[in-house]
Parts: sequence; structure tokens; C-alpha cells
Amino acid sequence: MKKYILHLIVACALLLSCENMMDVHKQFIEGGEKVYALKLDESSFFAGHNQVYFKFYMTNTTNIKTVDLFWDEDSLIIPMPTYGWGTVAVPVIEEKSYSFRIRTTDIFGHHSLWSTGFANSYGAYFQESLTNRSVKSFELTNNNINGLISWFPPASNLVRSEVRYTGLDGEEKTVNVPAGQNVTQCPGLNINRFDVRSFFLPEPNAMDTFVIAWQQVTPVYKLPTTEWTIEYCNSWHGQPSLTGTQNMPHFIFDGDYNTIWHSSYGNYTVGTHPLDPTITRDPPPFTIVIDMGEPVNIAKVDIYRRFNNNNVQTVIVYAPAIDDNLLTDADFEWLGNIPVSFVNHSFFKNYSYPGVENSNWTELGRVEYPNASNLGTPEENLREIDASSLNIKSRYVKLILPNTRSNGNVSLAEIAIHGR
Repeated sequence: MKKYILHLIVACALLLSCENMMDVHKQFIEGGEKVYALKLDESSFFAGHNQVYFKFYMTNTTNIKTVDLFWDEDSLIIPMPTYGWGTVAVPVIEEKSYSFRIRTTDIFGHHSLWSTGFANSYGAYFQESLTNRSVKSFELTNNNINGLISWFPPASNLVRSEVRYTGLDGEEKTVNVPAGQNVTQCPGLNINRFDVRSFFLPEPNAMDTFVIAWQQVTPVYKLPTTEWTIEYCNSWHGQPSLTGTQNMPHFIFDGDYNTIWHSSYGNYTVGTHPLDPTITRDPPPFTIVIDMGEPVNIAKVDIYRRFNNNNVQTVIVYAPAIDDNLLTDADFEWLGNIPVSFVNHSFFKNYSYPGVENSNWTELGRVEYPNASNLGTPEENLREIDASSLNIKSRYVKLILPNTRSNGNVSLAEIAIHGR
């Protein structure tokens, strides 16, 4: 009897379970069996510029009439292409993230089950956050007929940039710069003036590219020296001739580290030196004034001492504090404000220079060289003066060397000026 009752309880439980399972399906079979259209096989969304892109694919499009897209309070009904795939731009102007519901509808009015998707629309806010890729440096190459642009590392979403300029032939040129390129050759670009624009994707798979307007760039660069001349120099070996093959003052900007400007080491007969009849050689301070031909914004000065020579100790660099046209011969000949004196020197005897102030010049900076005569490379002999914060624009740069080691001479290998 107990066994019979147990079987009855199990049977009732099974009937109740089946009844509950039917509850799940009631909503689909009320009013009769419901027919559904086929769903899309594939669907995806991509970010865009004031729009998003909806891409879909369906293998069997038989009887499928439309693909229906719904978001917020809006919708888009897309006729199903016979080939079963398509990409549609969905106009969503507001810059935000969107949630979509997708279904298909067949020719009988049946709908498929819903699927969902998400995408971002980008616009003015994103555009305003972008900046063109920054130029790190610029230099002229191939005898100043080509430009070489070095770039700072790109933003992670940079696609590419473009450089636009007028070449030596007078024609406008545009050079494409891939995001991974850090140095760009620009044939025929012989001046540090060009335009840059950059292209960005808001997301890796976005389908619209954002471009920034052209921006003129005039980077600091190593100025060409082809038009440079020496305005004044108070001492060089071989003076007054400027046609010598050694020691000439203009050799400090000839691009050759092996040629030098050297102060005069010729001896005067006692009683003939114009500064002091007792001395027999040109004494410090020594000065040299470079005329760059036209005013430039001076950002940096590179000074290279003569290789493997320790005579030069201090170099002070000046630029005019007044309009270039107001400088006088006395300004060019000025020897600085540092006093110099000697006692029983073999060449300079008891010569002294008191040091004179001159408000027509402003100091850009000064460098000190070590008492080492074994510095044999450009890098070891390079000293830099950063003048970028001084906002100096002039055609002249003046060097003053107020002291000397060893035999009283000074010598420099090269001067480079960076500006714009």
C-alpha cells in the first residue's frame, strides 16, 4: 500500500512540473502558433562622425523584406539587399553612446527575435580635443635644398599626418607622414616654414577619420650659414687678410670642425702694438661678431672648441639689446665687462683691460670649458647656450672670450645658431 501511495505522489509531481514548463511557452503560443522571421547571421556597429555605421550579413534572405533598427525614440527601416549584406550610416548627431535593437521583417509581416548592439558617435567635443602632431626638430640637408623633419611620438589614435609646402621649383607639394614615421624627408623644402595637418580615429575600428585644419609651423632649426659674414673680429692669425687658408674668423661657420678661428700669435715689435706699446702680442679679451644677413629669432647657440686644445676657457655670447641699425662701430668693437689684467706676462707684460658696461648688448649666456686637452670629438667640445626664453631677434651675434690658458691664444672650431 505504501509503495502505491509513493508512486502516486511521484506521478502528481511530474504532472505539476510539466504544467510549469508550459508556462514558459504560453506567451509564444497564445492565439495560436507564432511564426518568426530569420535573424541576421551577423551584425556589428562602428563609431563615426555624428553618425554610426551598421554592418549586417544574412546568408538566406528568402522572403526577408527589411532590417529594422531602433534606438532611443528613433528608428531606421533598411530594405534587405538581395545579396544579403550591407553597411548603413545611421545619423545620430548627439555625441554619446547609443544602444540599438535589431530585427528582420519578412514579406508576410513576421518579425525575427531581437538582437542588440552598441556604438559611439563622435563630434565637436572630440574634434576640439585633437592637436596636430608636434614637430621635434627641423634641419636642412643636401646643401640646404631639402628639409628633414623629426617628430615627437604620435598620439595613440593618430592615423597619419601631411606636410604641405612650396618647393624650390615653386610648386606646392604634399608629403604623407604615416603615424609610425618619426623622420620625414621633404624634397625641395629649403626653409623652416611649412603646414602640417593630422588625421585621427576616435576608436581603432571607427569608420570616420577626423582631420585637423592646416597649421603653419616655423620650428627652431639650425640656421644655414651661406649668407653669414664676419662683421668684426679684433684678432686672427694672418690679419688683416681674410683670404687665408687657416685661422680665418669665418672658419667658425664653414661646417668643418677641422678648420678654426685662431687669435693672432704673431709677435709685435716693442712699441708698435696699438693697445699698449709694451706688449708684443694681441691680448684678451677677444671678440668676434657674426652677421647672419637678416634678423632671426635666436633660440640656441652651439659652440665647439678646437679639438684637443685647452686654450679657450670662457665664451660669452651676446645679442643686440637695441635695433640692429642703431649699433655703432664702438658697439661692435666692445670687449665686454670683465676686467682682464696681467703681471709680468711674457707677451702681455702688465697690460690690463678694465671691463666696460655696454647696455646696447644683452648676454644670451656663457659657457666654461675644462682644462683638458684630450677632447677630440664634436660632442666632447660642444657647449650649448639656450636663449629660447629671451625672445631675441637680431641679425648679429657677438662672442667675447675674456681669458685664455697656456700661451695666450684662443681658437674655436664651429658656431651653430638655432632659430626661426
